[in-house]
Amino acid sequence: MNMEKIGRYLFLLGLVITVIAGFVDIGIYGLAGLFVLGIIVGILNITGKEVQPFLLGTVALLLVGSSLGALATITGPQVVAIINNFITFVAGGALIVALKEVYSLTSSK
Repeated sequence: MNMEKIGRYLFLLGLVITVIAGFVDIGIYGLAGLFVLGIIVGILNITGKEVQPFLLGTVALLLVGSSLGALATITGPQVVAIINNFITFVAGGALIVALKEVYSLTSSK
């Protein structure tokens, strides 16, 4: 099995965990696991041409997450929890992708 398939399966696993964690409390260690899983997915899945769209999508998720907090009574706490868990998952990938991009920019000069 190649690394691309593994990365795809890990991303799907992260999605499943974020949805389950919207209904069941996974605790701080579960959230840390989601973050680490996001780092692994970021390493395996995001290539050079995907860096900017991925980071832009992460910023958009942060904005959505912050606005849904105010709408929790309408959307329900589970929807807010799922989105917050997904943000935690994607943040791990965003961290590693941003660090790789900064390193790439600074080492090429």
